[in-house]
Amino acid sequence: MHRWPGLGLELARWRGGPATEGVCHLPEHLLFVTLGGVTSRTEARIEGGPSYAGADFPGAVTFIPAHRRREARHGDGVLDYVTIRLAPDRMPDGIGENVEFTGFTNGPDPLVRQLALALRAEAAGSGVAGSLFVDSVATTLSLHLLRRHSSLAPRPTAAKPGLTGARLRRVLEHIGDELGGDLRLARLAELAGLEKHQFGRAFKQATGRTPHQYVLERRVERAAELLTRTELPIAEIAVAVGMSSQSHLTTVFRRLMGETPHAYRRG
Repeated sequence: MHRWPGLGLELARWRGGPATEGVCHLPEHLLFVTLGGVTSRTEARIEGGPSYAGADFPGAVTFIPAHRRREARHGDGVLDYVTIRLAPDRMPDGIGENVEFTGFTNGPDPLVRQLALALRAEAAGSGVAGSLFVDSVATTLSLHLLRRHSSLAPRPTAAKPGLTGARLRRVLEHIGDELGGDLRLARLAELAGLEKHQFGRAFKQATGRTPHQYVLERRVERAAELLTRTELPIAEIAVAVGMSSQSHLTTVFRRLMGETPHAYRRG
């Protein structure tokens, strides 16, 4: 657990059984950002907010406002995630005291994900950027929650039904099972029960990524796992995760992870 004034960060790996239950009820705003892994099913309810039935997936963000109770039930799965704890008094000029926040489970929020990764890098670097950087991240996060997930946020317009629940889970499971193969957009759209031209937009709305971005991230994630847990040559790992060559894996891996597969394995 890494602690700064009004802000906490925890990196963890969670493993669920066929019916794992959990309850959260804290005096801090709590954000979970899933970095890797999936669950077969997740059902959750946040006090005063919407219920959720679907699955955990990489990139998913959960927000539990301070003093709100969240009950969840998970199916089988393994998740690597970041937890951010944000003190309510970090809100600018005490604004948070007069605002109602809206919690949610497993929604796309690219900015929260990027801020979580930035805090993770800062923690791993032993505070290279210092308290000023952490303070700026906390301020950005506070303002984002106010603008997007509170009673101050603009009222959303009515939207068409998107890709959620069992359909989203079916697509994500297929991607995980077929990472080393030829993943075709037409097949993913078929699993989702959508036309190809509808699927890309619905998938990005649900996950915060285009299908191509999501598949690349999952392939890099699987490659990282094989690099640390096996002695397979990097060229074989590239083929196993569906990359066209070792150089292709190296290019994408360095762009997403900040280092080459070889350096990642040595570290």
